[in-house]
Amino acid sequence: MDFKGLALDAFQVEAIEAIERGESVIVSAPTGAGKTVIAEFAIEKALRQGKEIIYTAPIKALSNQKYRDFSTDYPDQVGILTGDVILNADAPVLIMTTEIFRNIIFDSGERLKNVEAVIFDEIHYINDIQRGTVWEESIIFAPQHISFVCLSATIPNFNEFADWMRGVRHKKIHTIVETRRPVPLKTSIWVPGFGFRDMKFLQKLEHETLMDRKKSRGRKFDLEPLVYHLRREDLMPCIFFHFSRLGCQSLALRFKGLNLLSSAERNRALTLYDESCERFGVTERANAIQMRGLVKNGVAYHHAGVLPAIKDILERLYTLGLIKLLFTTETFAVGMNLPAKSVVFENVMKHDGISFRYLTAREFQQMAGRAGRRGIDEVGYAISVINPLDFSVEGLKGTFAREVEDIESQFSLSYSSLLNLYDRFSDKIFDVCERSFNNFKNVYQVELLRERMRRMADDVQQLRKQDCLHGDFSQIERFLDLRKEFFKYTDQINKSRRGKKKRGSFELREKIEAVKNSLNDIQCQQCKRKKHCIGVMKKIRRHEQELSFMGEEAVEVENTQRMGIARRLELLRNLDYLNDDGLLPRGKIASQIFGYELQFTELYFEGMFEDLDEEGLCLLVSCIIFESRRGVPRRRIKEKNLQWIIDQADRTVRHLRNLEQQAGLPNRVDPLDTGMADTVIAWCRGANFEDLRAAHLDDGDLVRNFRLIVDFMRQMKRAINEPMFRDKVDRCVKLIYRDVVDAEAQLQTQV
Repeated sequence: MDFKGLALDAFQVEAIEAIERGESVIVSAPTGAGKTVIAEFAIEKALRQGKEIIYTAPIKALSNQKYRDFSTDYPDQVGILTGDVILNADAPVLIMTTEIFRNIIFDSGERLKNVEAVIFDEIHYINDIQRGTVWEESIIFAPQHISFVCLSATIPNFNEFADWMRGVRHKKIHTIVETRRPVPLKTSIWVPGFGFRDMKFLQKLEHETLMDRKKSRGRKFDLEPLVYHLRREDLMPCIFFHFSRLGCQSLALRFKGLNLLSSAERNRALTLYDESCERFGVTERANAIQMRGLVKNGVAYHHAGVLPAIKDILERLYTLGLIKLLFTTETFAVGMNLPAKSVVFENVMKHDGISFRYLTAREFQQMAGRAGRRGIDEVGYAISVINPLDFSVEGLKGTFAREVEDIESQFSLSYSSLLNLYDRFSDKIFDVCERSFNNFKNVYQVELLRERMRRMADDVQQLRKQDCLHGDFSQIERFLDLRKEFFKYTDQINKSRRGKKKRGSFELREKIEAVKNSLNDIQCQQCKRKKHCIGVMKKIRRHEQELSFMGEEAVEVENTQRMGIARRLELLRNLDYLNDDGLLPRGKIASQIFGYELQFTELYFEGMFEDLDEEGLCLLVSCIIFESRRGVPRRRIKEKNLQWIIDQADRTVRHLRNLEQQAGLPNRVDPLDTGMADTVIAWCRGANFEDLRAAHLDDGDLVRNFRLIVDFMRQMKRAINEPMFRDKVDRCVKLIYRDVVDAEAQLQTQV
């Protein structure tokens, strides 16, 4: 079967045939196997039938890339919604982040009436601790007429996930697992000072260098031999992963003089780079000037701190083969159609915000999967650099494991989601929420647990039925209880002697004598089977104790989710967001805000947003949505009148956080953060971007946070149906959404 001039693989044909039959599909296949073709067929089918289709992606960069790609293939039929970008919103093919799709489900079911299908690219993001719940909510609550096309890298518990989806969706779900990579992947280990080695060498080295390791933490090793090897063996283009921005930049500058382009390639690269920078208006940015010095030799770095416009330019140059050595963080590996001949890991450990840990097998495979260009390379190469003085063979085994980790449910409804569900389902909200993947897994766990309990209870019953020479096996139970009492009293006597305390010893001796007499009355005392019966009764008691623990565990597993929801609903009830009849005014507004909903609602009802001018409103929103990096000290705003505004708001937010703690709930209400306040004020007053100074923030961080402010203010405008307020919010958006911050203008320039 051919599609768009491509000869399709068997798994692609199988998926396309299922989509043609109107079924949902879940496709698990390695990175680079060609899952996008399946999505493109679903799009063409929807357009052919006059239907609408939605393509969701986990990150905005991937959404933007798909918008550019699909706009070329389907002119004037593609739109994009990502919060900070709204283009052609009524198009039949809509690209959006998964959060936007979830919000549409809760906001307006009518809007999805003509939607034929939703494509979930990178569906394994359901495993993401912070954002995974959004995928789960979308699958559970989307209208049942919608089909899903779920595309993913390898999922070990694929069948479990598919069974859960079958339980919550009415349409037939067809599952496809493809394990073969179109371009085989060769993985290898490179040890500075030793070259290419294997795990046996590392096991020996680990034993020999055990004493030197802690001294070597943070030591830098010479990577030049490896990079020269890549060039000599024609293993470029190469994606070189480093898990810190500074590290990416430092490495790129270290290899700045490495000439990887021919004269013709250099001229073409610089011409395209200069023209693109001019078009985007970033030519004079310091970041752009520094990058130009790298690009001319085929080298670049790419991370979240780089200006989005420059990242887009680099991605285009990379696609054209004009960047041969790209130093980047792991975000470059998420779904972007930018493969390489080789992938190098500067380290297979990363800092997760708390401590350093080894990459999971899923993370490693996701990034290593970028190696090998279909139709170009016969083999892809993934090379891991291992610090010879700081590694763990056991940790490396987990990273290099063939089987990746199971995906787990991260279902955890926000206050906004709870309000929307309560508005639709009232007290039945608990039953609805029990459709989560988490509950599906819990039900299975409880069933296994209760089956174990049934078997153990049968064992106890059989043990109690054993023959007793004296007619009643339970006598041994009385014997053990009395013996326990005897040892307890004798122990107390011994303690009183050591402490020279005679008070109470007479009463203890009387109790001991009484226990002895009772023991002598029991026939077990002289029975020849006493030892055997004691062993049986101890086993019975262990089983009964384990049964009690398992029963408590089963009840906890069954009720944990329900109890958490109940506590949060009670908090919302106490805050006057809802009552038995439904949502109250506060609840109706909060249900329209996804993220920081309680902070905004409480401050709005206190009149703060109404009283503030545009500059003050932008400032307050920035303090609500911004989060400083760990360890960065909080700063006060220079202008006292503006700091007073934040102090007023902070009291309200701290009160909300205290209420959560009193209710026994984890804090979902984030504190206000003034880390970007002075920068926002300067931007609102017309400062040029290159003149902005924000501590601990790169250019890309500034742009991203400005866009988050715009996204949040658009939500505010949708939630408050009051003309004067909406007009003021529009004026605020204009203050922020200009120059390099204007994502819509940037995206339109590229198409």
